[in-house]
Amino acid sequence: MRLSPFGKKSYVGLDLGHHSIKAVQIDRSGSGWRITKRDEVPTPPDSIKDGVIVGPDPIVEAMRHLLKASHIHATSAVISVAGGSVVVRNVRIPKMPEATLRRSIKFEAGRYVPTSVDDSYIEFEIVGYPEPGQMDVLIVAAPKDIVESRIRVCSAAGLEVEIVDIEPFAVYRSLVETDPSAHYSDQTIALVDIGANTTSVSVVSAGQFSMTRSIPQGGRTFTDALKGYFKLNEEDAEAGKRQLDLRELLLEEKPAENPPLRVLQPHIDELIREIRRSLNYYQSQQTEQGQPNPVTTVVLSGGGARMPGLDEYMAKKLNLEVRTVGILDNPRFSYGGTDDPGTGLELSVASGLALRAYPRVA
Repeated sequence: MRLSPFGKKSYVGLDLGHHSIKAVQIDRSGSGWRITKRDEVPTPPDSIKDGVIVGPDPIVEAMRHLLKASHIHATSAVISVAGGSVVVRNVRIPKMPEATLRRSIKFEAGRYVPTSVDDSYIEFEIVGYPEPGQMDVLIVAAPKDIVESRIRVCSAAGLEVEIVDIEPFAVYRSLVETDPSAHYSDQTIALVDIGANTTSVSVVSAGQFSMTRSIPQGGRTFTDALKGYFKLNEEDAEAGKRQLDLRELLLEEKPAENPPLRVLQPHIDELIREIRRSLNYYQSQQTEQGQPNPVTTVVLSGGGARMPGLDEYMAKKLNLEVRTVGILDNPRFSYGGTDDPGTGLELSVASGLALRAYPRVA
């Protein structure tokens, strides 16, 4: 759907996460974009379960407060879905006309969708013809209950949902696609977005998504580990987590004893093992197809990536280049607020969604 930012409608990118709800509005600024308004509020406890909004009234109230406090007067929203039940797969199938594929897409998607295809919204894009008689198709499927529960709360908060996007697509749009200095257009990269409850791992090769996987572990896992071991409240555990530097674990000499760091290390190592498994699975699929396109760089984002030294620690464990990237690391983005959002690590999803209001973003 092509939208014009110069019409009567105004748009907000709305990231409905398990930990917080983030809103971002952007405007064109020269050859780039300016974040003119942004804010976030905590997600009401127990209101979102596995991506589905199960407590709509508190969410609606939180959204209304967020929009009012940030002076966002948008009439339309661009939202996203993510999680283990959202499927993004690049598959190779026999060549056929697009109209034929549209009629048979439920059958093709049924091989990969973990739930009933009748209970899912399914879209596809033909991305290439690698050899005679074959074509590569990107299939995207999202459960209807996740999508519809989010549309309902937006409507109740006074917002018309124009587009429902996929979170990793939004991250790629804001951090990579719009940044000509990133030099990733012809490379194979892994986008790792660490949220509160889950971590999204996506492999993108030459601008095409090859694989997306959701790992049921995120920043809250680390916070809860500190809370449980040291009997801390949420605020103190979160603050303590930000003060730890994982580079201490890489010292060749025996590092000084740091109990909080040792408590977190096994949880961080488990997350990295799951990321490695995802990358190994991608590589095995590529090898079977005779197209070895190994991942060269990991682009790390999300609020859970704010732990000091996480990128260096992950780089050592994965034996890959790992770069922590926020939306304001992109030279085509600027910020018009009075507060300090740092590099905007946690804003990549909402900013990428806000960009969908523009017909062309590259």
